[in-house]
Amino acid sequence: MPPPNAAAFLGQLSAPRHVLDLRPPAGPAGPRAQPPPGPRTRPPGDRAPSPAVLLVSRCGDGEFRAVAELLGRVGVQVVRLDADGVDGADLLVDPLRGIVRVNGRRVRPTVVWPRHFSAGAIEGTGEPARDLFLRESWESVADQLCEVAAVGLRPPRLRTLAQLRLAASFGVAVPATLITTDPGRAGEELRGTRLVIKAAHRHFVEAAPGTLTGVFPAIVARGGPAPAARPGPPVVVQEYVEHDAELRVHYVAGELYGFRVVKTAPEDLWVREDRVSVHVTDPPPGVVRAVRALAGALALRCCAFDFLMRDGEPVFLEMDPDGDWRWIETKAGTTAVTMAVARMLCGLHRAHLPAAAPSPSGGFDLLAFLSGRK
Repeated sequence: MPPPNAAAFLGQLSAPRHVLDLRPPAGPAGPRAQPPPGPRTRPPGDRAPSPAVLLVSRCGDGEFRAVAELLGRVGVQVVRLDADGVDGADLLVDPLRGIVRVNGRRVRPTVVWPRHFSAGAIEGTGEPARDLFLRESWESVADQLCEVAAVGLRPPRLRTLAQLRLAASFGVAVPATLITTDPGRAGEELRGTRLVIKAAHRHFVEAAPGTLTGVFPAIVARGGPAPAARPGPPVVVQEYVEHDAELRVHYVAGELYGFRVVKTAPEDLWVREDRVSVHVTDPPPGVVRAVRALAGALALRCCAFDFLMRDGEPVFLEMDPDGDWRWIETKAGTTAVTMAVARMLCGLHRAHLPAAAPSPSGGFDLLAFLSGRK
C-alpha cells in the first residue's frame, strides 16, 4: 500500500530494512583493494610504469569486480582505488608524466573510470575539521585522476531538472515535475490521481562510512500528503505516469542493451528483490532514438537510461552514468553488459598503449573472446 503522506517517504530514513551495509570485510582480505607494498629493493623512480586501467570506486562495486576479472584473465592490468580502502593508502600522482603510484604499483593509466567513489565511505578520526578535510581532499583527487589518463570516463553529473529539460529538448516525453519543500501542496500543480515522490539528490545517504540508508521513490494518492507544518527538505514530486512497461537500457560504446523490469513497487529493486523480474528485450525505435540523442549530446560512453512505455511511446525518467548492471544481468540470466564494458575498456586500453608495448593478451584476442567469436 502506498505511503499515506510525505512523512512516510522521509520515514524511510529511520527504517532498519532500508539500511545497506557495504563495509568491506576486516582482516587480510579487506578493506584495501590493493595489498600493501613489500620492501623496496630500488627507488620507485627506477621502475618503468606499466600501462593499466585504473578503476576508482569502492570495494563493494560488483560491476568493476566482474570487469576487472575478465580483463585480468587476459593480461590487461587493472588497478583499483576504492574509497573504503584509502586508510593509510600510498598514493602518488605525477600529472605531467602521466604516472600514478597506488600502494607501490607504478602505472601509466590508459583509462581512468571514477564510478561509486564516495567520500562518505572514508573512515575518519572523529575530529570534524580533520575528517572533512580528509574526505574532501580524497574526493577532489579521485575526480582529478581522469586528467592523468589518456582517457577519462568521468561521468557528467546532470541532476534531475537538467536531465528532464535535455530530454524534452529532443522531443522526448517527460513527467510533469516539481521540486518542493511542501509535497502536500504538489497536487494543486500536477494532474492525475497519483503522484511520485523522489529524493532530489541520491536514493541513499551514507550517515556512517559503509552504511547506506535508502530513501526510495514512493507513490502517493493525490491529495494524500498532508500539508507540511513547516518546510521539509526539497524533494522531487512528479505526476504518476500510467504505463504498459518499464524499461532500463544500458548504453555502452554505441551499443544498446534493453531490459524490461517488472515490480510491484518502486522500492522493490532495493528491499524486495524476490518481487522483481527482468527480461531481455529489444528497445523499441522511440527508445533507441532517445538514448542515442541523449548519449550523443553528452558524449557518453556508458550510461543507464530508464523509461516508461505509454501507448507505444517512451516517457523518459532518468539516466544514471553509474548505472549498476550486475543485478539486472543476474535477474535476466545474461552477462551482455559486463562483456560490453570489458570490450570497451580493452579497446580504449589497447588504443593508448605505447608503441613498443606488447599486446596485453599475449596474442589472445580479448575482443573476439568477449564477443563470442573465439
